[in-house]
Amino acid sequence: MKTRGKITILVALLLVATLLIFLISFQVRVNETAIVYTFRRATRTLTEPGLYWKLPYPIQTVTTYDKRTSIYEGKFQEYLTKDQHNLIVNIAVGWAIADPRLFEDKVGTRAKAEEKLGALVGGAANSIINSHDLADFVSTDPDHQYGAVEAAIHRAVRDEALAQYGLSVPFLWITQLGLPEDVTRQVFERNKEERGSKAKALRAEGDSKAETIRADADRQAKEILSKAEAEARIIRGEGDKIAAKHYEVFKQDPELANFLSSLEAIRNLRKRTTYILTTDTPPYNLLSPDAKIPGATPPTRGPSASPKGTEK
Repeated sequence: MKTRGKITILVALLLVATLLIFLISFQVRVNETAIVYTFRRATRTLTEPGLYWKLPYPIQTVTTYDKRTSIYEGKFQEYLTKDQHNLIVNIAVGWAIADPRLFEDKVGTRAKAEEKLGALVGGAANSIINSHDLADFVSTDPDHQYGAVEAAIHRAVRDEALAQYGLSVPFLWITQLGLPEDVTRQVFERNKEERGSKAKALRAEGDSKAETIRADADRQAKEILSKAEAEARIIRGEGDKIAAKHYEVFKQDPELANFLSSLEAIRNLRKRTTYILTTDTPPYNLLSPDAKIPGATPPTRGPSASPKGTEK
């Protein structure tokens, strides 16, 4: 009985100690931040994870908040640009609790925090978009100011959210842009004009380069033809000079010149072709038995043999 009583007392003491530890300690996780209240007044703000001590309830209470970054994406809102065009924009915001005490005092819940953020984003976007032309958002120019507009809205929302509600805004993105039908038509027409101007400039540049290339080619062709004609004249002159020497030789014996010319013509007949000609046609007259060779003595014919008589 005494042993059982001691065990019961020991178990009771352990339960009391556990309950006491539970009442005077609490844990802050890595993704949390906490506020310690003493008699319902905030006395401590804890942002680092770990095990902490407090006085038991109802003297001190602890409220924890999730400090991870959340993404809030509002609805499409229509804004007016500086050049009086309607622009439909959707914006996404990343936010987290940076000052839990200010958040508790000014906001209280995450739903209200996103409501406040939506109002801040709408006001900042309206003010900044109203100071920019439509071309800063929709343009074929790679140097448009789309990123600068997005950064300006982010700065305005970030500063206001931290100062008024204790919220940090690490990023803000314009996720979608929309245009009413009439504005879309105007944008297409303007883009068409811009593309047409660029195409016209490129064609003009191409035509200019083509003219330069053609002129250079014509100049080179003229130089080549002039050089070829000059070389041809030189070659013809040398040929005429050599021919003149041969002509001087042929003048001494015209008959021999004609004979050699006929032989050259016969030598040039290299293809196997059938001709029906008489030996009176030059240069084939050289094939006649009676052909005369200049400077040669014609052969003499011997007496013809008399036919033998018939023996009786």
